Amino acid sequence: MRPISELIKEKPWLGWLIFFATVVIVFILGLFASSIIERRAESVFAYTPQVNHGQFEPRNEVWGENFPRQYQSYKQTADTTFESKYNGATLRDALGENPRMVVLWAGYAFSMDYNQPRGHAYAIEDIQNTLRVGAPMDEKTSIQPNTCWTCKSPDVPRLMAEHGVAEFYSGTWEMLGDQVVNHIGCADCHDAETMNLHISRPALIEAYERQGKDITQASHQEMRSLVCAQCHVEYYFNKEKIEGVPYLTFPWMMACR
Repeated sequence: MRPISELIKEKPWLGWLIFFATVVIVFILGLFASSIIERRAESVFAYTPQVNHGQFEPRNEVWGENFPRQYQSYKQTADTTFESKYNGATLRDALGENPRMVVLWAGYAFSMDYNQPRGHAYAIEDIQNTLRVGAPMDEKTSIQPNTCWTCKSPDVPRLMAEHGVAEFYSGTWEMLGDQVVNHIGCADCHDAETMNLHISRPALIEAYERQGKDITQASHQEMRSLVCAQCHVEYYFNKEKIEGVPYLTFPWMMACR
């Protein structure tokens, strides 16, 4: 094979071609190296919080200061313009659309009022407005237990920590209702320090324990479902666990393996 120097003497343009090719390659490699260095520098600050807050911080806008993109997507749960045959985000009267359900649910509160669910941003508003919660027995006393707040607000874990789980369940709306004001959001599913997914509602943890399982050993993939399962689930109020307390219970002992 002839040396490159001889080829260049015969074909000078080949030298220029090699020169410009080298410049382009070096330029591309330089951009690539610069990008790596820049991304590494960004990674140092990417998860550096702009605002420090505790686990019981219920305001989504505060969490949103550290995670603005996620907060913007969360705010889309307030959009009620989408409607489809299978729910959607619009407030719809399910009983009006299917009157047979009034008869099928006779004896249950659902026969009085049942609307198609809206986004998380309306969790508190919708439970306050539904006829299923009943009316106060007098001017001061509500018949609705605090248990019904359990999955409606990130204020709930704080109240459970302050009063105790059973004590929280045993009260009624007029006792703590004025403190349940923030809609479902970040604190319900994320650890404030690590941002890892976590379970904030005791009923799911207790359901696992009754099956001899430790929910803290769940994989990340399982946690992606479990953080939703702590609220999107069948349940009942067990008044035998602690006498007179409508204790939130998931019927998983025999029904789910």
